[in-house]
Amino acid sequence: MKIDATIAANVIFVWILIATPLAYYLARTRVKSVIPVTIVHFFLAFIPPLSLIALVIFSFMKEKDAGSLPTEQG
Repeated sequence: MKIDATIAANVIFVWILIATPLAYYLARTRVKSVIPVTIVHFFLAFIPPLSLIALVIFSFMKEKDAGSLPTEQG
């Protein structure tokens, strides 16, 4: 089966669109510096196996306590 570059690029692009917001959501509740972690994961998403490893690591990290999470104002 032949996979040409267009299909591979589209699959990676869709993966970036799915994995980056997921990494942001996971990092928001698990680390202090959310933006740098999200940026690093955006670049990791170009190589899906590395991105999956990062998402697994985020999912197994302990969540921060509820008192330190930012709350929405009004």
